[in-house]
Amino acid sequence: MSTSTSIHDVVEHLRRALQSMDPDAFTSVFADDAVYELRFGMPGQPRRFEGAEAIREHMKQDTSGGIAQSLEFDDVHATVYDSADPEVVVVEFEPSGSVRAGGAPFRFASSLGVIRVRDGAVISYLDYPNALDAAQAVGMLPQLGAMLAATGRGEAAQVVARMIDASVANDHDALVELYAREAVIEIPFAPPGVPTRSAGREHLRARLEATAGMWRFDRAEAINVMETADPDIVVAEYTLHGSITATGKPFSLTYVMIITVRDGLIVHSRDYGNPLTGAELLREVPGLAHGE
Repeated sequence: MSTSTSIHDVVEHLRRALQSMDPDAFTSVFADDAVYELRFGMPGQPRRFEGAEAIREHMKQDTSGGIAQSLEFDDVHATVYDSADPEVVVVEFEPSGSVRAGGAPFRFASSLGVIRVRDGAVISYLDYPNALDAAQAVGMLPQLGAMLAATGRGEAAQVVARMIDASVANDHDALVELYAREAVIEIPFAPPGVPTRSAGREHLRARLEATAGMWRFDRAEAINVMETADPDIVVAEYTLHGSITATGKPFSLTYVMIITVRDGLIVHSRDYGNPLTGAELLREVPGLAHGE
């Protein structure tokens, strides 16, 4: 049996399992160490599941209530796109059937899957589900909207995302305007000459103006913004890459920040930067410690 045929057999198995809404059958073709990721998952909910057992438990919870239990599948059509990688296939699943309450018919594209199969088993599944059309089919758009309002990515995370964007753009004015007038900034790992605590966004503006032109950032990576039990507080981890203006020497700064946002503005942050990188910058950029 060719690799392509084997993949198609796996896809057909998944299609039948979706049609019967059988999570055990669906995950029976997953490798023990498979990874399943919900790329269009609900904000605030787990999106990555490692191992066949964890994936199976997620699938059981997903099909045991809510929108899934309101739908009766008569058929699931699968449109398969073979990729240049013989282990990878892209599949669009389109179920049709009727709503259990009332019997209204439905048909919609429910999800797109990017599936990697090796030795006849799924080792990676990237799932892009269409929750909007599913909710519309059963008349639950208002409930979905309420869930998104309650669990969607909070204001704090959005503000932090804009903060990182402003840093990469070297837009000091935009960055400062994201802070409240009396914002408190703490830098526990501050290098020599840099205050460990400052109050007021004008102090931040002065610090940025003092170092303007010494370096430029050009990109950010490894961005991970984690929401907490307190909707006003997020933990942000990211790395900024740039170069020193005088020498062109590249550098990178990795940060972990605990940030409190209220009314759309940062009111408090504890900024943890790599002290070794900070010390290196002090050596590379004369006067930096005084400017900071």
